[in-house]
Amino acid sequence: QKEQVTPRRLAGGQYIMHLDTEGTYQCSLTGLIFEVMKAVKITYSLLSWSKYASLVEKPWIVGGPLFDVRCDSASALASIQFPHSLCLGG
Repeated sequence: QKEQVTPRRLAGGQYIMHLDTEGTYQCSLTGLIFEVMKAVKITYSLLSWSKYASLVEKPWIVGGPLFDVRCDSASALASIQFPHSLCLGG
C-alpha cells in the first residue's frame, strides 16, 4: 500500500519530502516511490541528459527521466522505484 505524497517545491527545480514514519510513499508529481524504514528527509530533482548522454553506449539509448536523489539518512531508505519508459516503436 503506497501513500500518495505531494512534495514541497524548492528553488532550482528541486523537491523535498519529509516522511515521518516507516512506509511506502509515492510522489504525486514524479511517480517516484520511496520505501523508508524510519523518518527521513528526501530531496530530489530532475537532471538534464545533455551532460550524461555520452555515457550511454549502444545499443542502449536515453529513454526516461534522470533523477538526482539525496536523503539525510541512507539507512532509512530501503528502496526507490523509478518510473520507466517503454518504446513501442520496434
